Amino acid sequence: MSEMIFSHPEPARSKTRILPIFMPFAGCRTRCVYCSQTIQTGTAEAQLKNIYNFLQQILENAEDDAAFEVAFYGGTFTALPFEWQKRLVSLAAHFKESGKVSGVRCSTRPDAVDREQLLLLKDLGLRTVELGVQSYNNTVLANSKRGYTEDVIVSACNTVIKCSLELGVQLLPGLPGMDGKIFQDDIRKTCSIAPAVVRLYPCLVFEDTVLARWFARGEYAPWALDETVGALGVGLLDLWRHGIRVIRIGVAQEDGLTDSLVAGPFHPAMGNMVRSEALRCLIVEKMQMLNKPFSRLFFPKRYQGELWGYKGAHKAFWKSQGLTPENALGWNLPVFQMD
Repeated sequence: MSEMIFSHPEPARSKTRILPIFMPFAGCRTRCVYCSQTIQTGTAEAQLKNIYNFLQQILENAEDDAAFEVAFYGGTFTALPFEWQKRLVSLAAHFKESGKVSGVRCSTRPDAVDREQLLLLKDLGLRTVELGVQSYNNTVLANSKRGYTEDVIVSACNTVIKCSLELGVQLLPGLPGMDGKIFQDDIRKTCSIAPAVVRLYPCLVFEDTVLARWFARGEYAPWALDETVGALGVGLLDLWRHGIRVIRIGVAQEDGLTDSLVAGPFHPAMGNMVRSEALRCLIVEKMQMLNKPFSRLFFPKRYQGELWGYKGAHKAFWKSQGLTPENALGWNLPVFQMD
């Protein structure tokens, strides 16, 4: 009897409590072909003063020791007037002493990163900068009207890291001109940069966007759901193996989002489906290393849903490999074992 024991490669998950402050389109100088920020965040455009007052009210009413990480999402934070950047970061950091706030993060574009400003914001309390990279491929970036190139991305990532800030990278698989090979290349380049966290947002088509017009004219076709899950599953496994935490897979289902969705690989269980595909790829790889059919699989019980897939999507595959609920036995140890 052959035996193989291995661990799940996912890095430990963070228990940080995020307090998202959405700033739709704030600081953005252009609108990208896929952008529908107001729809995706579920909020209307807001003036910076209103956002400031809104955040102040939330934090004043929060419990002490809530330990929120305040996150400025939805716009290009570092392209706001710098005085407003300082005011918003300082406001959040003001509540650190009471334990209401543990840190501050923001999302921005790679071409809106300035080293001196980041260092000042870090001194005021900024801890994490998430860059909307979307892709490193220059053709894809041009098709999506992002307005920057791979060199700008790499420089921005290095600047964030050299400022001793935590780096986050957001990727958008399925953009115009992107195929699976380009996406896996994006994953490889992300792993080489080694950000602390990554978000994976499959490209969707929303009403009132350039993509919607292209889609209506047959000039753009979004990835199919199964294609998306397969590509992201492989990419997710690679990111995990490089010690990179993936903190979001797929767009959150906000009120009104599906009403405005025209096309694309949206699914409310996208994260579970991709994690399940990554686990399937991992076990298949281990089977090939074992070089013989396995008779039993022991695995941590918390992975039972991911093993069989969303609504049992992988049961037929595993049955073809000789694995059934009878010889796949959940247990409490944090490792997988194959006989």
